[in-house]
Amino acid sequence: MEYQLKNSIGFKINQTANKVNNKFNNILQDYKIAPEQRATLEIIKFEKDVNQTKIANILAKDKTTISRTLATLEKKGFIQKEPIDRRTNLIKLTILGEEILNKSQESVQKFREDLFLNLEKEEVNKLIELLEKVNLSVDK
Repeated sequence: MEYQLKNSIGFKINQTANKVNNKFNNILQDYKIAPEQRATLEIIKFEKDVNQTKIANILAKDKTTISRTLATLEKKGFIQKEPIDRRTNLIKLTILGEEILNKSQESVQKFREDLFLNLEKEEVNKLIELLEKVNLSVDK
């Protein structure tokens, strides 16, 4: 049996994702918010008619995980839920939620730009295209 981990695409993607998440987590500590919480707030701000299912689909997370994230954000006063029917809530940002997004935006933008310092624009576009193809392969 040959050692293949170092050439495994899944391993490389996971290794890179872990490094990115750890760095992002450190940046967001100043704002007392986790990366997944910030991503959720950004989705709520920019997507139309957001509910728990839509957030779960966008983040590719299960509903239970998203439910915990939403409960934490609600407890922090960053979101509010508006019932649509017995089983569905529309989720909206509060003023405090808008403020935390705005306060963290400069740090987040710099972090996102710094990720690609060693890549040309075409390489970034190609990387995103390739990752989307990998995502499609996983879905099959």
